[in-house]
Amino acid sequence: MTRSKLFVLPFTVSIAIVAACAACSPSDGPETGSQTNWLIACESSRECGALECICGACTAPCQSDSACAELPGGVCVAASDRRSLALCAGQAPRSLCLPNCEPACGEGTSCVAGVCAPIAGPSVRVSIDPGVLHQTLTGFGASLAFADDAIVAHPDKAALYDLLFAQSGLDVLRLRNRYEEASRSALLPAREIVAEAAHRLGRQPLLFMTSGSPPPALKANGSRMCGGDPESCTLVSLPGGGFDYARFADYWRASLDAYLNAGIAPDYVSIQNNPNWVPPADSPNHACRFLPMEGTTTVTVAGTAIEVAYPGYREALAAVRAAISDLPVMPKLGAPEVSGLGAVSEYVSPLDAAAFDALALHLYGVNKKAVDVAPLGVVRDLAQRLDRPVFQTEMQAGGLETAVLIHHALTAGGASAYLQNDLVSLTPEMAPVALALLTRDGFEAQGPYYALSQYAKHTDPGWVRVDATSDSSELLGSAWLAPDESALTIVLINPGAQDLEAELVLPAALRARFTRTEVTRTVFDGFERAAVLGELPAHGRVRLPSRSILTAALARE
Repeated sequence: MTRSKLFVLPFTVSIAIVAACAACSPSDGPETGSQTNWLIACESSRECGALECICGACTAPCQSDSACAELPGGVCVAASDRRSLALCAGQAPRSLCLPNCEPACGEGTSCVAGVCAPIAGPSVRVSIDPGVLHQTLTGFGASLAFADDAIVAHPDKAALYDLLFAQSGLDVLRLRNRYEEASRSALLPAREIVAEAAHRLGRQPLLFMTSGSPPPALKANGSRMCGGDPESCTLVSLPGGGFDYARFADYWRASLDAYLNAGIAPDYVSIQNNPNWVPPADSPNHACRFLPMEGTTTVTVAGTAIEVAYPGYREALAAVRAAISDLPVMPKLGAPEVSGLGAVSEYVSPLDAAAFDALALHLYGVNKKAVDVAPLGVVRDLAQRLDRPVFQTEMQAGGLETAVLIHHALTAGGASAYLQNDLVSLTPEMAPVALALLTRDGFEAQGPYYALSQYAKHTDPGWVRVDATSDSSELLGSAWLAPDESALTIVLINPGAQDLEAELVLPAALRARFTRTEVTRTVFDGFERAAVLGELPAHGRVRLPSRSILTAALARE
């Protein structure tokens, strides 16, 4: 890949390659009569006669078209060609004899990425029921975190904005409150990024603002940073006792005034990111500890347990809400934005439902390789009782893990929004959990980018999740319907070690409604990245290689 442009191998299909690359000559072509097994689905070469079973199809290796002369429609497709990659999991196959789709594929085959491929029997079915409605989508996105200055200073930032917004469809940006951090100019990078995102999306992205810490003057330790100091990583106390909620609320009011004056109007605000967390001494970070309600709790300092008084999140939220209530553009409030699912109910229970507008949380602490969906179900039920949407606003995970976490947050947790922590990374060490790695003069999309874009590119805010039921726990599926029912997007994930042949089962009337379809896929262990495979076949069968995510987008013409 070039350093400043995204390199994508389009039109590829992922399945494991079963044979190593070996040279062959035109004389190595099939013998007369072998075409009776030409392009049938296979598991071993014993099923192929004089042909070979390569990438699940009976075909032949080649070096020129003459080696394919006896195979009807067969041409020699180079190993680097998108059509041979389409048959072989996005890995590096041999040059193969394959027929192009034009004028038509024969019986038992269908067109995938420009070549005819055998139709295998389904190993799993996913049934779509548009009559069962769930939550309304807010969108997918990521946090600017501490990288907004680097983004706007990047020498190829126009192409970077294209990647992050035009090509991905990401529609939510999470901003860090930089008021009082420096001069007014500290707010300008966010303004540029928001404007560039709006230009490429054709609409304003939803803006979610949070704060890692109040300014030093409002902190007991006199610093935004905390690290191994639970007794002082909190809000400053008043001289006569109690905590300075009034100045904390004034800080938020002044912050929002400044952002509005800079042309930035947050849609949602969270008054404190991770209010239940104090960073360890070896990894200091912005933080400020609050209890669900003002009170005391026992913490360990230098090996000794001590009782420490903390401010209450309930009291702080009420003070901020009152202070911003007369803003000309008042944002909604997301709460409690805690780290970990177990703390959500603890922090929400003391709150009046009218005190906040969205249930915001982070998935830290979740086992990424074996997600326990029960705690997500508790969050979903809580949100339904309160009639509030669920926003997953911060998480760090690799590509496939992000895809799986998105699925469970949306389905088991009923989330309306999912945000990755890092829009971009400035270091290779953190790149695997960011959407893109920035280098001095270039950038490179990372695994989480493809996980998020498989969802975001073919959905929009306002779409509604409908039932997508898999008959196997090995395949994860969700489906989203446009408000006017003009489009349907189905997202499938195969997190396992075995390839799957999935059949999408839609009501006939629903399938007939959509005359334009497109299938894209990412295989995290292969070369495929948002690869366009072509139309959804009439039989509805698609191949999901191990550790892959696939999107089928259906729409009216």
